[in-house]
Amino acid sequence: MSEARKDKIVYEEVYQNGFVAMLYNAAHSLLIVKWKRQIDLEERKEGFLWGLDFSIKYNVKIWLIDDEEIFVITQQEQKWVENDWTEMVAKSGIRKIAVYHPDHYNSLMAFTDFTQRAQKNYQHHGATRHEVFTDMPTALKWLLTEQN
Repeated sequence: MSEARKDKIVYEEVYQNGFVAMLYNAAHSLLIVKWKRQIDLEERKEGFLWGLDFSIKYNVKIWLIDDEEIFVITQQEQKWVENDWTEMVAKSGIRKIAVYHPDHYNSLMAFTDFTQRAQKNYQHHGATRHEVFTDMPTALKWLLTEQN
């Protein structure tokens, strides 16, 4: 396991393949899901489910999903995230999920409705809070503030 350093917090790389890297900081109970390229539904499932298993095993409370390399989320992916994924997360103990998506205007506009539907379903299934950010420092600040 190698270590990466971002924003003065040290992360341990706990998983990596051709399309995703998972970085973990035990002190903050934080898992970062960093997509390396555009992915499809099966790759999203594989990455998220690996992260979910890891989060349950190590009692991870917060996630940062780095969508910098994601420009398209298919209808199939949206439906899976909005329904199946939000229900699984509700049972996992994950309390906050921040999505970092740089300020690509067209992509952000396409994600707005999807994000709102996902937020509604996270709330419906449990107590997980979900927000989207256009810069990493703000996303980390929101994640690391105490939960109410």
